[in-house]
Amino acid sequence: MTAIAHATVPARAAALLAAASHAAQAAQAAAPAAPAGAPPALGALLLGAAGALLVAALALLWRRRRDDGRLAALRAKLAHELHCRAVAEQALRAAHSQRRQQAALPERIRDGERRRIARDIHDDLGQNLLTLKLELSALRQACAGQAPLLAQLERIERHLELSIQSMRAIVDELSPLGLEAGLATALRRQVSEFSRLSGIDCQLQADAAALEAAPDDQRDAMLYRVLQESLSNIVRHARATQVHIALGRQARSLTMTVSDNGTGMPGAPARGLLGMQQRVTQAGGQFNIASRPGQGTALSLSLPLAEAGAH
Repeated sequence: MTAIAHATVPARAAALLAAASHAAQAAQAAAPAAPAGAPPALGALLLGAAGALLVAALALLWRRRRDDGRLAALRAKLAHELHCRAVAEQALRAAHSQRRQQAALPERIRDGERRRIARDIHDDLGQNLLTLKLELSALRQACAGQAPLLAQLERIERHLELSIQSMRAIVDELSPLGLEAGLATALRRQVSEFSRLSGIDCQLQADAAALEAAPDDQRDAMLYRVLQESLSNIVRHARATQVHIALGRQARSLTMTVSDNGTGMPGAPARGLLGMQQRVTQAGGQFNIASRPGQGTALSLSLPLAEAGAH
């Protein structure tokens, strides 16, 4: 009986049926041996035991069928719930992606307009300034020996050169031309120019994984402009002597950290940085500024990488 108790339901039912059969056979064998008129003895007891065993076996089989039905129903319910959850998660991801695209649409429109204006300035105004520079050079040669006039022409040429530099800076502000050579190249140029003009030691560390990320005009332009705004704030407010920039890559995003050893932010971030924070958030990224008085400032952001087939 101990072995029957620890067996599976079908095995227990089979054992009980076998025991009931043996008990019934034993009852039949014992019945002729009983004297007439004698009270029920071994045969009756065996027959009763056989009946009880038969009832127990049938009960076990019924319970097994009931449990199997319940288990099948639970499995079907679980499969349905998992399917519904997968469908809901897919719909949620699609909704989030659509919302990010809609939120980023104004920025894409602004970026396209900035590129158009930069191209017009570069092609029209730039060409006109270059023509003036060539004509001024020819005029200087024609006025050789006329010192007062040459001095005036040199002043005009200096102002013209400043105008050309200002035009290039405006064009680069509107649409970074360096990004055409890749994000890493554009950032290196920006860091080099910043160090040259400000005298601040500025170092860029870029992970190989970040450099291998597929180009994305909107994302790369946003990283470039955030760095541009950060360096501008460092020059104006931080009084820093060192700046460190780290470009990295996580599973599904590009990250950038800009830290300095300056005086820290005395109050709320500058308006330009707040505008950048809003744009980064709308693009599905994260933006954080950590600053303490006298301990410098660290700006960090992450922007999602474009999914395969998104373009």
